[in-house]
Amino acid sequence: MLLAITGTPGTGKTSVCKALGNGIMDLNSVIEEQGFYTGVDRKRGCLIADLDKLEEYVRHNAKKRLIIEGHLAHLLSPEVAIVLRANPSVLAERLKQKGFPPQKIKENVEAETLDVILAEAVELCETVYEVDTSGKRIEEVAAVVREIIDIEIAGEEESESGSEKKKALMAKYKPGSVDWTRYLTATLKNEKCKKLLFFFLAQPFSWKEKLYQKNLQIYVFLSTGSFFRKKVFCKKGKSVKWFLILSCVPL
Repeated sequence: MLLAITGTPGTGKTSVCKALGNGIMDLNSVIEEQGFYTGVDRKRGCLIADLDKLEEYVRHNAKKRLIIEGHLAHLLSPEVAIVLRANPSVLAERLKQKGFPPQKIKENVEAETLDVILAEAVELCETVYEVDTSGKRIEEVAAVVREIIDIEIAGEEESESGSEKKKALMAKYKPGSVDWTRYLTATLKNEKCKKLLFFFLAQPFSWKEKLYQKNLQIYVFLSTGSFFRKKVFCKKGKSVKWFLILSCVPL
């Protein structure tokens, strides 16, 4: 079994894994130490990972089970992905403290606001948990992650009591349980754009849950050109269905 702890940079992955102790593979370190990269993105100040070589290395070392950590971890198609989340305003502050440049902070905040990693994990992984780290101590988040890991490992034996506990845990931390829609709409300066956004997103019940039930994924992108776009993919079927530009008003 391959378990992944993933999330946008700044959501607390490294700190949580340190609190969990040894035995977790840090993918960023592996990429650098093993040379699993095809180049350097000087604009973003990071390595361009070779995912094929990385996955081959991870699978070779997985043996019975392995826990991996990193913002690319979910892309290796693990059986279980734990996606750590953080309120975009909290995330921006964390990244500033880490010394990230403004453009990189902007990109990561947008990715977190728009559930990019969560949506990718839902598509690629069998089981996905979503854990909000905002306002929580590292030890609190680590305890939640440890509980999820333990229940997933215990689930391999499929005891009846373990199955019930797993169902309860999956319901508590199901994909879509964290919603940054309010933060997103608060960043929109144009009232018309806000109304259009609410028209598409403010459904009678949680829009995320509704879309997940229909096997759809919604990606809402704030492009560098300051356009607000809605890009719809179908999980089963053809890739890109359509684009809808909701507003061309600069944000």
